[in-house]
Amino acid sequence: MTTTDTHGSPFRQAPALSATDRLEIASLPARFCHYSDYGVYERFAELFTEDVVTELVGIGEYKGLAEQIRHARDTATWTSGHAWHVVSNLWIEPTPTGAAAHYYLLGMLRTGAEHSGSVNTTGRFVDHVIRTSVGWRIRRRVFAMDRPTVPPDLT
Repeated sequence: MTTTDTHGSPFRQAPALSATDRLEIASLPARFCHYSDYGVYERFAELFTEDVVTELVGIGEYKGLAEQIRHARDTATWTSGHAWHVVSNLWIEPTPTGAAAHYYLLGMLRTGAEHSGSVNTTGRFVDHVIRTSVGWRIRRRVFAMDRPTVPPDLT
């Protein structure tokens, strides 16, 4: 449906999302946390499109499904498997192309000499999702860190 904004300019109104759509979209970040933290990388295809782009604002991008998996594996290596993702304050809004899932992240990573150091990564995510023939998938992910830190694989 096309309508006009308060200035008379045309724009496409986003279609409404059903309760089922919202539940399926809400499960994407939660499933990502579990798949990533437990090393279930083969299931990332259930979350992302093949051409997904994850942008770390002001730092760089991971392009494509294979890059998402490589980064998750690298993170597990850097932390000796001690990486945990916690998301909260999720809200979902319809967009003309699908939906946007907004949420906060607390990333707990145990790194450093003999894994004694700790780094907490916090920030805001927006996952731009689309409906595909096999369900909702993340097409673009934007992560704005509160204290930007360049991951070793983007240096």
